[in-house]
Amino acid sequence: MNERDIWSMVLERLEKVHGFSAITVSLWFDSMAMEKLTPDAAYFSTDNDLKKNIIESKYAPIIKEDLKEILGFDVDVVVISTEKAAFSQQFEEAERRRQSKKLEETVEKLDAKQVKTDDGESYAEADGCGFMDSAAKRSSNVFISPSLPDYSPTYTFDNFVVGNSNSLAYKMALAVAERPAVVANPLFLHGLPGLGKTHLLYAITRKIALDHPEFSIIYTKGEDFTNELVEALANKTPILFREKYRNADVLLIDDIQFIAGKESIQEEFFHTYEALFEAGKQIIVTSDRPPKDIKTLADRLRSRFEHGIIADIQPPDLELRAAIFKRKARDLDMNVPNDVIMYLAENITDNIRQIEGALKKIRALAFLDGTDITMEHAKIAVNDILTAKANAISPEKVISYVSQVYDIPFEDIVGKRRTDSVAFARQVAIYILRELTDLSTITIGKVFNRDYSTIISSSEKIKRLRESDPAFEAKLDDMMKDVKSLMY
Repeated sequence: MNERDIWSMVLERLEKVHGFSAITVSLWFDSMAMEKLTPDAAYFSTDNDLKKNIIESKYAPIIKEDLKEILGFDVDVVVISTEKAAFSQQFEEAERRRQSKKLEETVEKLDAKQVKTDDGESYAEADGCGFMDSAAKRSSNVFISPSLPDYSPTYTFDNFVVGNSNSLAYKMALAVAERPAVVANPLFLHGLPGLGKTHLLYAITRKIALDHPEFSIIYTKGEDFTNELVEALANKTPILFREKYRNADVLLIDDIQFIAGKESIQEEFFHTYEALFEAGKQIIVTSDRPPKDIKTLADRLRSRFEHGIIADIQPPDLELRAAIFKRKARDLDMNVPNDVIMYLAENITDNIRQIEGALKKIRALAFLDGTDITMEHAKIAVNDILTAKANAISPEKVISYVSQVYDIPFEDIVGKRRTDSVAFARQVAIYILRELTDLSTITIGKVFNRDYSTIISSSEKIKRLRESDPAFEAKLDDMMKDVKSLMY
């Protein structure tokens, strides 16, 4: 049995076992081939970057499961795009990166295996909420949404590196944690992803749980709040939903912008907000933008948010980035030369989450080489991050994706053709760009060679169709999940 036979068996399972439609199989897998099977990895090729990203994010786990059924053992699924270079030119580098990533994961597991709490007690990180230190164990009233990033013991106020770009957010978060519902209610934190909002929300949650073990604390996401409400209505249990949220002493909601434009969800959140506020309970929300810039946010919610304290987190300057690198290196027990620290700080500029990843990559590379950390290791790590950034979502990627879904040429979507099918695909692409990117309406207009009013009307048309047609809403939601998976 060779690679081609194995892949044929996987394709057959995708349709017969998993119920994939012939259209889905044709759209994503027609140009895909199994190129190489190693003892612990299956390497595939596909003909463009878009398909590679979608397959990796959405379908790789299913393919991995099927391969285990066929082969009898686990293998990693690695997809390589041949859009810019042949498979043979990329295989060795892909294998090196895979082995490096596996080493990083092994090191992370060893790092997390044994951690000391504030009072010196040892524990193994295990449960979903992550509050394993002895003081927080005393509180059984902390609910943290499973979809949130994993809790880290470093998510404390002491470990938050403060600079000019985040000072106000830090001070207000600490004040709220020390005196819930007294200093700032609500507290609205906003900033781009990866700048520390999650760190601060976990720090608030942790401190209040330690100081007030009797408090009921809920930390969730706007999307999870929405999904819970939809499920409660479907199961005819809205009373239980309301009891859960309206009896909280502290409610923290990340990415509140997700509920914008969803009238029934905003209505429920408004009444939840009012019940908590009138009862003197603390409310903290975050967003990627200030309330005034959240499109389709209900006016009465916007006014409530603006009634409290709004604090933004800006990208860190060079000095703060260097300080964060030093702190993270210390936390990871790494000896990183100052020139390497400065090189990293100069080149990794806009996402704090990348800092820890870069350091772990450097540590793994140095371990593989059997040497101390060098500038060469730093350059490889930075190159990997910049390559990932270059693959970030862009108008071209969204349009390419929509082009493939609707089988409309890219050139027609951005061109002058106005047939119904072309116009509809164009409107969908415009809607997705407005919803999922920070691009201004004018910038999107330039991409499609359309004026401001046309971009607005196109987006509004898709919005109305989404609200009136459940089948289209489901398809559009799937499409937007696909596009989100293209983001780094």
